[in-house]
Amino acid sequence: MKAIEAREPPTIRPIERGDLAAVADMIAQLADHVRPGFTPGADAASLERYGPTGLGLFEAVIATQEGKPVGLCLYTYAFSGWRGRPGVFVEDLYVAPSERGGGLGRALLAAVIAREAPRGCAFMKLHVDKANAGAHAFYARIGFVPEVHDDTLLIDEIGLQALSRGH
Repeated sequence: MKAIEAREPPTIRPIERGDLAAVADMIAQLADHVRPGFTPGADAASLERYGPTGLGLFEAVIATQEGKPVGLCLYTYAFSGWRGRPGVFVEDLYVAPSERGGGLGRALLAAVIAREAPRGCAFMKLHVDKANAGAHAFYARIGFVPEVHDDTLLIDEIGLQALSRGH
């Protein structure tokens, strides 16, 4: 019988400029998993411009196993007037197929909470693709519940242009 090698747990840390290509790749893998064939707009250049190494419009933590990227949690900040407290909005949570089922998704979310707790973050929100049953089950297991009183609404680039022109 072959002995099972114990692995060190993945390292989770804030992303750095050198991680941006890997972050873009993980976002692309997540998009393909959820909507096969879809190509997301995020690339290393947009991540650098808008992320923590640029305008600071989002933050992210990355998980690495033996130096290889295996997970990502990309998030933005939110403020709830109803709660009177800040929180985080998870935009993208990705765990490599080889690491799924081992607690890395939960660890990435916990790392974000620990990182943002000193800022007073009191809640975490996210959206889940309606067709992604595995993600729905994962989030339910760790305590996320649907907000039955809210619907997600979106206005895209064309709509934003019309709105800004007063149409």
